[in-house]
Amino acid sequence: MIKDLLLAEAKQYEVCLVFEDNSKYIGKIEMSSDKKRVKCKHQDAIEWVPLEEIAHCSLSVPFLDVGK
Repeated sequence: MIKDLLLAEAKQYEVCLVFEDNSKYIGKIEMSSDKKRVKCKHQDAIEWVPLEEIAHCSLSVPFLDVGK
């Protein structure tokens, strides 16, 4: 999961973070300097979330049209 979060941060991909209680944040992330928390900018606010609270992470990778 850490690799996915680092990739999402580097490429500015949107992520969906799912927590133990099945709540979700969808937005852009930034890792903290100690790599124990992630800052998620989602539709409602900006939240600092401890990594241990994240149950699942998925990335939204943009589709590139190579035919153009």
